[in-house]
Amino acid sequence: MNVSSAKNDLAVTSAINDGVYSLSMQLLHVVMFIFSLSGMLTNIINVMVFVKQGVTSDSITFSFFTMSLSDLLSSVLLLPWPLCTFMDSLKSITSKNCYTITALATSNPHAIFTKLTCLIQTYISAERAFCVVFPLHVKSVIKTKNTVIINLILCCVIFIIYVPYYGEAKFVWERDAENSTVVLWYETRQGKALHSLIYIIGGLIMPNVAIVLNSLATVIIVTRLNLNRQWRQKLSSAQSAADTKFQGMSSKSLEVSKTVTVITTMYIVTFVCGQLTAMTAFALPEVTMEGANEHLYYVVYALRFDTDAFHASVNMFFYLKMSSKYREVFNTIFYSLKK
Repeated sequence: MNVSSAKNDLAVTSAINDGVYSLSMQLLHVVMFIFSLSGMLTNIINVMVFVKQGVTSDSITFSFFTMSLSDLLSSVLLLPWPLCTFMDSLKSITSKNCYTITALATSNPHAIFTKLTCLIQTYISAERAFCVVFPLHVKSVIKTKNTVIINLILCCVIFIIYVPYYGEAKFVWERDAENSTVVLWYETRQGKALHSLIYIIGGLIMPNVAIVLNSLATVIIVTRLNLNRQWRQKLSSAQSAADTKFQGMSSKSLEVSKTVTVITTMYIVTFVCGQLTAMTAFALPEVTMEGANEHLYYVVYALRFDTDAFHASVNMFFYLKMSSKYREVFNTIFYSLKK
């Protein structure tokens, strides 16, 4: 009897105590605020630049524009979390509803846009891999109209997966033992089933498949770029002069391929970091919003959202470094603002 009780007590022991949890969340929310604010600002700039370039000027520009818009919205949805954590720290313990409301109300919308970014990034990588492997078929297959349709389909897929959950979940205001009004997140039985399904599809299957596809596309692009570089080095000076026009035409494709490779590599690194934490939590017992390891659940997902915010905030710097067209439009916009 005593042995059984000891096992039960051990089974429900939290992996993180209250002190460590509080300190961890404070630090993670500071990081979240910095990266979310940075992501919001940098993606506003990205959207401005791509609009100035012409959103439908070519396929890759439209995809970059859509991804920047998705990153902008995901960054905006993260900002209330750290702000409400600070606001709640100034209140009495009986009235800390701000974080509860924002954390639950914005987590799924944030996930919608991070997963949309995931799908768009994967499409960009696959498209660029196709371009470097089958350059003669680019004009007939890779068209802006097709890219617009594909991006719209990806948006619809994500919304179909996530939106139905909100029909089976809601906020409930109740009185606690101290007669204070507290907010609770209530899920119906169907809501809990949908939440589990969303976690499996959006949290496990989709990200892991995306990591594999992005990695394969990156390997293909890098391999092809190396082969092209070796081919160019073998050209004689006479052939190089004769092929100057061809090289000028292919320089844009080469630049775009390098830009996509760098952005995809950064995405894979940050996404793997976030995915490993989530999968580790999935493998441990009672790591749920109401389980014994509730603290670990919130720490893991705060860390995962930090990696999301970091990725959303850095793309602008790669665009500036790698893309001459982006850099030219960027300088034009900010030069005109200075004047």
